[in-house]
Parts: sequence; structure tokens; C-alpha cells
Amino acid sequence: MKHRTHLFTAIAATVALTAVSTADARQGSVRARGQNGVVAGSTGPNGTVVRGRSTVQNPDGSTTRRSGGAFVGANGRKGKAGASTTVAPDGTADRATQGSIDGPRGSASSSSNFQRGADGTWTGGRSSTVTNSGTGKTYSGTTTIDPATGKPVHSGTCTDAAGTVVDCR
Repeated sequence: MKHRTHLFTAIAATVALTAVSTADARQGSVRARGQNGVVAGSTGPNGTVVRGRSTVQNPDGSTTRRSGGAFVGANGRKGKAGASTTVAPDGTADRATQGSIDGPRGSASSSSNFQRGADGTWTGGRSSTVTNSGTGKTYSGTTTIDPATGKPVHSGTCTDAAGTVVDCR
């Protein structure tokens, strides 16, 4: 595990340093800045983390901002997350996110995609799943925007390890 953690950091740092113009490094960590963003990573006795963000002006006049990160813990936990937001000159926007985490007690994941129209209306939704590794119980939920009211609507279900619907409490 320790070798994998150091390898992960080394790869992230090498990629970052080859694609940027300014870098700061110290024992166990690196931070690099480029024209459109920054990336940073570090490693230590508790694990490894890497994260980055960028902002670019698109040819159509919109602006896109992306961010993401990942970690691997010494205790076996790992996770990742990412997001992208694009805003156009007319006020329309698109936002997408994704994340997950996994560890000895269970796992969770979530993703979303929302859009804002030029008139300010929203569409889209989010879905999430959480599993308890000890019991096998899983929660799956979805939130969407009701097009008629513009308000969020949520639904969720819990199942046991066999897939039978059970109470979520």
C-alpha cells in the first residue's frame, strides 16, 4: 500500500510539473501553477491526496471551471470528486459533479447534472447511493427538479443485502 501511495503521488506530481510554468515542492508535497489552473499533491504517513482546478475561456465566450481531487488513506479509505461548471454570456449554466468514497465501513457515490436556462429556470438532478459494508444495507436516492414548479423532488429507497426493500431507519 505504501508503494502504491508513493507511486500515485509521483505520477500526479510528474504530470503536474510537465504541464505548468511554476512549481513549488517540499518533502512529500508538490504544488504547481499554470496559465489556467493549479494542481497540488502531498503524501505522508496518513495517506496521499491530489487536487486541482482550472478555469478556461471557451471559443463560444462561455467560461468553464473544473476541479477535482482524490485521496488514498493509509487505513484503506479512498475517494475522489470532480466538478465542472460552464457559464455562457447569456446566463445559461451547466453544472456536473461526481464523487465517491470507499472504506472499511462502506461506500458512497453521488453524481449530479443541473442546467440553468437564460430565463433562470433550472432542470436536472442528483443521484446518490450509500452502502453499509457491515449490514449490506443500501440507500439509493434521486433528487430532480420538477419542471412544473421548479422545486426539487426527492425519492429514496433502502434495500437489504438480498435486494429486498426495507425501512430506511
